[in-house]
Amino acid sequence: MRFEDGGGYCSRCKYTEGATGASYNGDVDTMTQFNDVKDLPIKALKDRGIDQDVCQHYGVHTEFDERSGKPVAYYYPFTIDGNITCYKKRTLPKEFSAVGESIKGRCVDFIGQSVAGSNKKLLITEGQDDMLAAFQMLWRSYPKLKPSVVSLPNGANIKAFADNKDFIAKFSEVIFCPDNDDAGAKVVKDIAALHPGVKFMSISEKDGNDMLLKGKGREFINAFFKAAPFTPAGFVTVADVFDEATAMPRAGRPWPWPSLNKLTYGRRDGEGTYFGAGVKMGKSEVVNQIAHYDTQVLGDKIALFKLEEKPAMTVRKVAGKIAHKQFHIPDGDFTQQELIDGVKAVGDRVILYDSYGSTAWDDLKVAIRHSVVVEGVKTVIIDPLTRLTTGMDSASSNTELERVADEISKMAKDLGFHYIFLCHLKAPQTGKPHENGGKVRSNQFTGSRAMMRACYFMIGIERDKTCEDEVRRNTSSFVLLEDRAFGNVGSFDVYYNRETGDYLEPSQEFI
Repeated sequence: MRFEDGGGYCSRCKYTEGATGASYNGDVDTMTQFNDVKDLPIKALKDRGIDQDVCQHYGVHTEFDERSGKPVAYYYPFTIDGNITCYKKRTLPKEFSAVGESIKGRCVDFIGQSVAGSNKKLLITEGQDDMLAAFQMLWRSYPKLKPSVVSLPNGANIKAFADNKDFIAKFSEVIFCPDNDDAGAKVVKDIAALHPGVKFMSISEKDGNDMLLKGKGREFINAFFKAAPFTPAGFVTVADVFDEATAMPRAGRPWPWPSLNKLTYGRRDGEGTYFGAGVKMGKSEVVNQIAHYDTQVLGDKIALFKLEEKPAMTVRKVAGKIAHKQFHIPDGDFTQQELIDGVKAVGDRVILYDSYGSTAWDDLKVAIRHSVVVEGVKTVIIDPLTRLTTGMDSASSNTELERVADEISKMAKDLGFHYIFLCHLKAPQTGKPHENGGKVRSNQFTGSRAMMRACYFMIGIERDKTCEDEVRRNTSSFVLLEDRAFGNVGSFDVYYNRETGDYLEPSQEFI
């Protein structure tokens, strides 16, 4: 509450501020007024590890309980234009109030500004105890030269920088030591925006006082001399990437189709590929053929998130690729033992996911992270992408697909894997439908805007399911539509053998 005469009162902590600005905290038995603080002794702050001569330098007083002789409060001087106007009172263990004139809305000096030396380096800390600790660590290492160390008056707040520009300008180098927490990270960005020339320290403990208490004085001093200007997240120099940039280009892990390897130079970690096709045009066979190739030829682990198929059926189909049998067809030409041997051959190289529990992206990405980090998977396949937006309206669906495309691209770079999405297509606005051999375009992919921004490759699958010639009816054309990495375009044929289940490029003799 603020009274008409300028005084104030807080009913929560019983803080009182008189009309003249005199104040005290009603919770302390011994209520010391502003004019009495200077009569209090200056002693070491033992619980903070601060020596008496450091407190003497900054004028930090201690109030003791008259009966127990134990300290009950510390008083840190606040100055305006070099004159002490009030004290920041710390009632132990950690309750703060003000004693003296109100400083609200006024241009307050940095704490310790009035006793700062003329050294070329100025160190600024977030808190007053960190200031005392930093001064002590630097002074003990360089006893002939008292360092210039000050503190922000009110924690992680940059107002003091704006209020004391002239003071800061006196120093050729200004260094800030932020607390090692979220508030410290934020204030660093704020200070860098206001004063780009300020350098910043990086410390291993929570703050400067913790560094002192844990005996890390030498480490703190090293951090002081290694202080550097703020670097925005993601900012790199040529030196940072020199080794990677000068390494000779290498092809990634190959695809099962040689022509696709020529177009894309293989699959690289951190990149993604989108396959798009019409209904029942061969998307699932793409998944099964890649799973067979990766596990049996490359010896890799692969994660299959087939969101419209039971895991057992997926295993049957991958096993069929290995045995060149159609294990999922009731009248297929195979025995029970061949089926068992085929499933055993799949082994633990295929990681599966039962989507009938949930197809929400936030659940799926946890499973993806586990498959890569824990299981060692190098390729992640999700089929189909649109299952992640089932039940959403058009606007919500597009928003979710943009989120998925963005987040998985970042995960792939962070964790080091290649991801593949199988996508449904929108019907062509003109010309033949996809099922009749219609051309596939990039903008026909559901959620195409997000995909075109986030992925490295987009591949369309074209096939005429109505063709009378059986060979042509079972032959697809893979068309590379988008290639962010190399800018290539091209197409090639892939034949589905209905007897063996192979979905590969036809041999020269076949052609």
